[in-house]
Amino acid sequence: MGYLTRFPDGIMATPLIGGDNVYAGWYGTNVWFVDGDNGNDSNPGTSTEPFATIQAGIDAAGSQDTVYIKAMAPDADASEPGTYEEDLTIVYAKHGLRLIGVGPSGSGIPFFGPKIKNATATALLTVNASGVHIEGLQFNCTRNSGTYGVKLTGNSGYTTLAGSVGATITNCYFKNCSATYAGIWTQGGYATTISRCTFHLGTNGFGVNLYDNILPNNGHTVEYCNFKSNNGAAVALHLAVGLSKDFNIDHCNFDQATAFITALDGATGVISNCCFNDGFVATVANSTGKITIPAALDEVGVVGCYGGTNALVTVSGD
Repeated sequence: MGYLTRFPDGIMATPLIGGDNVYAGWYGTNVWFVDGDNGNDSNPGTSTEPFATIQAGIDAAGSQDTVYIKAMAPDADASEPGTYEEDLTIVYAKHGLRLIGVGPSGSGIPFFGPKIKNATATALLTVNASGVHIEGLQFNCTRNSGTYGVKLTGNSGYTTLAGSVGATITNCYFKNCSATYAGIWTQGGYATTISRCTFHLGTNGFGVNLYDNILPNNGHTVEYCNFKSNNGAAVALHLAVGLSKDFNIDHCNFDQATAFITALDGATGVISNCCFNDGFVATVANSTGKITIPAALDEVGVVGCYGGTNALVTVSGD
């Protein structure tokens, strides 16, 4: 059993972690610890005897448990944290699992949080469970080869692949996303919330893909995220909506790109309160604009967004 502290009202909290007194969850959940520098997978996963790998923490945890992951010390020739090189999977039975990265300043710090790259799989983290919470982690999507960062999919045998519904991904950092493998990809499922994440570097820079046509694929929210250029150079595409239904993209910043957002005829949702850096060129939402909306698609709204020339994004039906 992981380390936990019980309070009289039944709520448990971890000890001080990076200066934060963090509640682990409701009564009945356990807390597990991972330290890639000082842990060992034969340990019990407590704060004093942590695991060495993230997957060991995931495997030990039950549904609605919390796994805290410590950032590794930088390599001798680097300033960034060391890397957990693992192929991570959260299976269907682990619904409500929380993975929380802990950096030197505490939890929820995206850039100096624990850094992950793949070993051999095509996704750094595959989520087959519902209600999973992911926070404060770095995902290097092309460190070994082109890979997804977080792939939200479903339980094997689920014809609708709905197993990953209700996922929350917050305060995470994704870099080197490729044109094929997005930083976050929703393969079916619904009600994903992607909040306060940063997508950076890489020629293609494909941050979020809500594109998959496997149903259900609806109710996703992307909010308060930063989609950056490739060190000042335009990337190919930041975000694809595809045929997603009832999506919300709100209060996000999009740096230079060939296309900021693309949608297909059949998508429904709202793009609101976003900023698009297109230099001195006005940003347009239409079939040929950098917010690409097919002429026949009248179910996508663009409201209160600003683009190049500091003007409101204009929407036309061509």
